[in-house]
Amino acid sequence: MAQPNSSGKAAPAALRFANLIGRALEVVSLIIALASLVAMFLALVADVIVRYMTTRGLGWPTEVPNLLFPWLIMGGIVLVAHRGAHIAATALIDMLPIPKARVLALATQVLLVGTFTSLAVVSIKVIGVTGQQVFPLTRIPQFWAYAAVTFGCGGIAIAAAVNFVRIFYAADPRRLIEQPSAEHQI
Repeated sequence: MAQPNSSGKAAPAALRFANLIGRALEVVSLIIALASLVAMFLALVADVIVRYMTTRGLGWPTEVPNLLFPWLIMGGIVLVAHRGAHIAATALIDMLPIPKARVLALATQVLLVGTFTSLAVVSIKVIGVTGQQVFPLTRIPQFWAYAAVTFGCGGIAIAAAVNFVRIFYAADPRRLIEQPSAEHQI
């Protein structure tokens, strides 16, 4: 069933597809960020418990933040990029009439897609260089930590592509992300 847009008409297929991709990106980013946070917490708690009981730590939990913190950060960055919750200077776009604001917003998304796709490709090369390096205690290859950069840059590029479609079909591209209601504002 087609989802209605702000005018009450059914949303175009391209918009529904972009929203589906955006929702999947949002869920994956949230899972990555939360799983990273929980895993780091549990590893460090386990190390503290063992250290308290035996006066000697496990050792390997000290490498867990090196491995998972980049995933936590990149998961969060992709999430806020998709939601439009990042810090943005909107004075110029807010001063423009809707047609010009749409052109500027679309051009910005094209620039973001190109830039972050390029960065994702470069980060894949970095992964190739770090493929032989391992963390000393866990013996986990360090490229797993660097892969977070690839995910982050690729995720931002996908979010920008999704936002391109959303901006294209939005009644007012300056109000793409819903503002919080009065009861949620501080």
